[in-house]
Amino acid sequence: MLLSFSLKSFKSYRESNLPLAPLTVLIGANASGKSNAIEGLRLMSWLAQGQRLSAIQYSVNSGEQVVRGTARNLPNEGASKFGFACSFSGARWEDWDIEIELREDGLHILSESVTSPWESVPLYTLDQPSTGRGTDVGVAYNNFARGGKKPHIICIDQMPIFTQLVTPASISANHKKSRKEVPSASRVIEGLLSNILFLDPNPQLMRNYSFPAGEKLRGDGANLSAVLFDLCGRPKDEVEISDLSDLLDGVEAAPELLSLIQSLPEQNIDGISFIKEPRGGVMVSLTESFGGHLKRYDASLLSDGTLRVLSIAAALLSAPIGTMVVIEEIDNGVHPSRAKHLLTSIRRIAEERQLRVLMSTHNPALLDALPDESIPDVLFCYRSTDDGSSKIMRLSDSESYPEIVAQDSLGGLLTSGLLDRYAKLKKTSKDRKVSALDWLNKARQTDE
Repeated sequence: MLLSFSLKSFKSYRESNLPLAPLTVLIGANASGKSNAIEGLRLMSWLAQGQRLSAIQYSVNSGEQVVRGTARNLPNEGASKFGFACSFSGARWEDWDIEIELREDGLHILSESVTSPWESVPLYTLDQPSTGRGTDVGVAYNNFARGGKKPHIICIDQMPIFTQLVTPASISANHKKSRKEVPSASRVIEGLLSNILFLDPNPQLMRNYSFPAGEKLRGDGANLSAVLFDLCGRPKDEVEISDLSDLLDGVEAAPELLSLIQSLPEQNIDGISFIKEPRGGVMVSLTESFGGHLKRYDASLLSDGTLRVLSIAAALLSAPIGTMVVIEEIDNGVHPSRAKHLLTSIRRIAEERQLRVLMSTHNPALLDALPDESIPDVLFCYRSTDDGSSKIMRLSDSESYPEIVAQDSLGGLLTSGLLDRYAKLKKTSKDRKVSALDWLNKARQTDE
């Protein structure tokens, strides 16, 4: 499970860290750096899928939104290098970092390592980088022997090293522990990073038939009906809400799916069913009751907001346990009156399935609906008054946190600009005490 993600000299960031909770909300003004932080996550996940650095521009040109701009726009202004770092839980080797250099011919991995607080030697480290247009690099791996130089293998600097070490093929047969530890840790890192889901649902695509294949939801939600069909245990007939738990006995996703579906529109949802077509495709259909009348609506007739909430449910319940889901601008299509139930459900499911859910929003009403347990984990993105770089502050990390949250609701703090002022306040609590005492002494002298 991903615990934190750090950016170093990436786009508008010089250095910043995103600590992650079951439900983390990223807020901040326009151009504060929210999208750049998510873009860094997207690039890292894309590389973990085995993509090459040299393919970035091709992906951008072909319409795949990995990054905005070109490779030359990735380092912070004035820098030629940028990097990422991650911390994981539940793994012996829990820290990974990478540094990427921009050269005349493109991007090259300059350094990369996997370390553990319980080990003095890294699991592997790229310590012999390439030069010029070359791509071969030397990687030292831990042979778990005392002293001496660590054995080296040759890798390429166009893909993360862990993607090249998921099998023991390149590791000496004499190093049996290394042949077990290195691929095992590499597969864990690859799985956690490559499986990050960036949810940006397209209602038009979700209104089509899709084919069940036992897969997780795609980022655009195009396979929504198929994923819901799998989550419902592939029912043959319409599922009545009152009988859903019984009918889906043993289907782990059923209670959570039921809860999220019932939070959708003003009407009551009495049933969920699936229309099947001759080729094997399915389309989700909801039965709503309003004023004592029942009416069925298939996906082609459902509102954008209903489809978006269904896609969130499908994303959370189909994502592999322990992975991450990123939802930009979650307020699109979500009515404020339904936000509290939705956010509470998201947090509960994330905790139960050990997920990390990162959301961004500008909506004060949605922020005010955030569960109390998630408020300390809110990340506020802002621009430094010193150099204009983007910075991220977790609310609970601020020395002024109790003072901040006592003044207004979270939505009120954002709209009034108080959060921005507190984030840019450079004085520590000690400095504020000194200032207060100085003011008090001056006031006393004036009275005398």
